[in-house]
Amino acid sequence: MASFVKHAPCPGCGSSDNLAIYDDGSYFCFSYCGYKSLSEDIKEKYKQENERNRGYVKKSAEREYMEEVTKSTKPAITEAENQQIKSETSISGKGFRGLKDDYTKQFGVRYSYDEKTGEVTEQYYAVTQEGQLTGYKIREVPKNFRSVGRTGADCELFGQFKFNRGGKFVLIVEGELCQLSAYQMLADYNKSRGSDYETAVVSPTIGANAQKQVAAQYKFFDSFDQIIIAMDADEAGKKAEEKLVKVLPKGKVKIMNLRYKDSNEYLEAGKGKEFIQDFYNAKSYVPVGVVGSGDISSSMREEFMVPKIPLPPFMHKLQKMMAGGIPLGRAINLASASGTGKSTIIDEIVYYMIFNSPHKVGIVTLESTCGQYGNKLLSRHIGVKLELKTNEEALDILSSEQTKQKEHELFWMNDGEHRFYLIDDRDGGVDNVKDAIENLIIGCGCKVIVLDPVHDIIGSLPNEEQESFYSWQKGMMKSHNCTFCNVMHTRKTQSGQKAGSTGADLHEEDIQGASAAYKSAACNLIFGRNKEAEDDIERNTTIMKATKIRWTGKTGIAGKYYYDNESHRMYDLDDYLNGNI
Repeated sequence: MASFVKHAPCPGCGSSDNLAIYDDGSYFCFSYCGYKSLSEDIKEKYKQENERNRGYVKKSAEREYMEEVTKSTKPAITEAENQQIKSETSISGKGFRGLKDDYTKQFGVRYSYDEKTGEVTEQYYAVTQEGQLTGYKIREVPKNFRSVGRTGADCELFGQFKFNRGGKFVLIVEGELCQLSAYQMLADYNKSRGSDYETAVVSPTIGANAQKQVAAQYKFFDSFDQIIIAMDADEAGKKAEEKLVKVLPKGKVKIMNLRYKDSNEYLEAGKGKEFIQDFYNAKSYVPVGVVGSGDISSSMREEFMVPKIPLPPFMHKLQKMMAGGIPLGRAINLASASGTGKSTIIDEIVYYMIFNSPHKVGIVTLESTCGQYGNKLLSRHIGVKLELKTNEEALDILSSEQTKQKEHELFWMNDGEHRFYLIDDRDGGVDNVKDAIENLIIGCGCKVIVLDPVHDIIGSLPNEEQESFYSWQKGMMKSHNCTFCNVMHTRKTQSGQKAGSTGADLHEEDIQGASAAYKSAACNLIFGRNKEAEDDIERNTTIMKATKIRWTGKTGIAGKYYYDNESHRMYDLDDYLNGNI
């Protein structure tokens, strides 16, 4: 096969650059005008120019990601085959998918039609190697593909033959239809400005997984100042972008953020203006996980647009220390000695959240069954502690119409949705619990997850596996912007020291398990109560201190909470004693 030299004006049709010249003096006009002669001096001129420019960029440290392309053994299309296709097809697309013939014919596109309806049934895309036609990739409408001749990864990208001179921009899109659409919108825009500037647009001939084909054309892409990638706006397209960046010249790549799925959607929707805006707003590529400082501003404001999780009224002092409540995307630890009432406090928090939080709550209850947990919440809701009643008395209360109405109010929202979700299945290991929690977050839309107590899930695991669990929590918080409330036990105090159950002054280091629990959390709240005190007020008062509130930096005593056993309710002690309840 002769080697491609360059494009030149065609004396036959007047095209500015559709005539491809080869080093043996042959040529091919991609406007298919039929021009077939070149003078010997022009042949010699182009042959000498080709000799000066011959050579290809080889693999080097600068191109460490370039992958070798296996040469196709499939023969190129013959002239007879090409003439047969031309006799059976047309360069007129009749406005197919919003495309103009004046543009599509520049890329050697041809069409076939349904004999009865006249509608386009096939679109032929010219494929080249070194600027010379080697085959056609054929789109059978709507989206089946076949080919004639050579069209694989060792060929040039579709449209590449037209832009061999390099320039300021080259746009890479995912398919031939998008290439034609993008080129048309950019060309129309340039003409509207009175400019004859031409923006290079190319697309792989082998679909989204095209890094090998792109890598093999490194020299072509390096001849442009800026390389803009606009693969389809879906998961496959995003993955393709990441792969393409690795094989393209460093420091030149930008990513175009599409507001529609692909370029053709812009064209068919008449959104050429938006396409041009998005093209020129393409941002320099930064690796996944890296954010440029100029992109931070919107995220800063978004942080304050998400409502915080409110706390019940008896915790108003803590809520003030938290600047209005608990933000999403945080881990909150609530820790105390066994039997000192932390579950009562967390139940009160949950009860308030399910009615007042703007975010759905999911509870993993490991010390109570589903029924036991429901009875605790309902006791709070009706102001009668059912567990203080005999079975017969409790069932009578549950059977009353008034209780049934309150029960429905507790468990169902006005629109018929569940007010909260609950997991009480203790079978299986930690992975089963994690799967269940992920279902709460992803499947049920829960943004607040309460683990009561978390040590029943991971307490028997080695420290490394406990740390892995907290790392998993961090990952879920980052990917789904949810908050975990971990209810925790503390260790037994040393011999001779005051016991935790009698009001010992506890610290973060007293929390059971791996230190990652309190180190990685955004907030640590530690409770203490002397449950053996003779004085009723002291015995039922819990003192809470905040040892860490990362987002405000405030620490210290955050409240004293009095529990009224009969009504199953918590009060701020000062408010209770002063009658402000």
